[in-house]
Amino acid sequence: MTQEELSQYIDRDRLEYLDRQQSLFEATKPELLKNYLNQYVAFEDGQVLDHDWDDRAMAERVYHKYGYRDILMQWVTVEEPVYHVGGAFRSPIDA
Repeated sequence: MTQEELSQYIDRDRLEYLDRQQSLFEATKPELLKNYLNQYVAFEDGQVLDHDWDDRAMAERVYHKYGYRDILMQWVTVEEPVYHVGGAFRSPIDA
């Protein structure tokens, strides 16, 4: 979905904020990989606010400390994960 399409559902300021945070995350990724490989980080304005192996525990701490608001939370990994969505299908054998 494009940013234009998303802006129908999410405030443009929020999208711009998250885009900026994502760009900063990517710019600092080499350093993040050294310190937080395979961990989740809560990231804002070039700084790691918190990190953990457990994303839920980290999110709970971050929202408790900083309030429930937009904060980039991302897994620090060399390659971005690829997600596959399965669905119902018919096997050629069942046809």
